[in-house]
Amino acid sequence: MKLIIYLIIIVCAGLLVGCATAPPAELINARQAYQHASAGQAAQLVPAELHKAQVALDIAEKSFQDDPKSFHTRDLAYVADRKAKMAEAFATTAAGNVITAKANKDYQATQTEIVKNTKEDLAAEQKARLDAEARRVQDSTNAVAEARNVKGLTDAEARRVKDSTNAAAEAARIKDSTNAAALLLAQQKSNDTVIVFVKGKTVVLRGVNFEFNKATLTKDSERILWRAYNAMISNPEVAVVITGHTDNVGGQKFNQTLSLKRAQAVKNWLVKKGIASNRMRTVGRGLNEPVASNETDAGRAENRRIEFYVEK
Repeated sequence: MKLIIYLIIIVCAGLLVGCATAPPAELINARQAYQHASAGQAAQLVPAELHKAQVALDIAEKSFQDDPKSFHTRDLAYVADRKAKMAEAFATTAAGNVITAKANKDYQATQTEIVKNTKEDLAAEQKARLDAEARRVQDSTNAVAEARNVKGLTDAEARRVKDSTNAAAEAARIKDSTNAAALLLAQQKSNDTVIVFVKGKTVVLRGVNFEFNKATLTKDSERILWRAYNAMISNPEVAVVITGHTDNVGGQKFNQTLSLKRAQAVKNWLVKKGIASNRMRTVGRGLNEPVASNETDAGRAENRRIEFYVEK
C-alpha cells in the first residue's frame, strides 16, 4: 500500500513539473513584440500586417501547448516575433508617408494662395494703369508727344513712337509698358513672402535683376537674395541648382553665356555670405525656356529670371 501511494506521488509530481514548463525565450519575445506593435500605430495604419503577426503568434502558442519542449515551437515563435516587428516597422513607415503627404499638400495650398493673390493684384493694377493711359491717349491729338510723356518708356520705344502715325498702335505699345510695370509691382509683392524649399520643386526668384546685357546684380536684388540666403541657412541639408534665363534680345550664343554668368553671380553672392559652394550648381538656359511671350515688354521681363531647383 505504501508503495502504491509513493508511486502516485511521483506521477503527480511529474505531471506538475510538466505543466509548469516555462515558455522558451523566443515565445516570450514574440508575445512582447506583438503587445508592443498592438499598442502602437500598427492597428490603425497596417492592420493586415498586425493580423499576420497575431496568426503567427497563435500558431506558436498552440505548438507550445502541444509540445512545450519542441524546437519547432521556437521556430514558430521566432517567425511570430519577426512578423510583429515587421508590422511595427511598416506602421512607422506609413506614419512617415502620412506626414510627408500632409507637408506636400500644405505646400501646394500655400503656393496656390500666393499665385491667386498675385494674379488679383496684377489684374487690378493693370486695369487701373490701362484706364489712365487710355484716357490720356484719347485726349491727345499728337501720338508722338503723348508717348514721350509716358513714364518709363525706353529710348527705343520713344523712337518707335516718333515714327508711328497710328494712335491705336501707339496705345497698344503703351499697354505693353503698363503690363511690365504691373508685373514688377506683382513681383515686389510676391517677394515679401518667405522662400520655401521642397525637394524636387523649383522656386523663381522674382525681383533678382541685372544691369542691361551684363551679369552685374542690381542693388534692389539683394532684398530677394537675402531671402534665398535665409532659406539656405534654415535648410542646411538642401542642395540647389541655380539656373539663369534670358529673353530673346541678342543672339543664341550671347544669351547662353549671359544666363550662365548671371546664375554664377547669384551663387558667388551667396558664397560670399557664407553658403558652402558645394551646395550649389549653376546652369545657363539662355533664351531656350521662356515662360511668357517675348513679343511684349512684360513677357520679356518675366522670361529674364533666376530659378532655384531643390535637388535634395
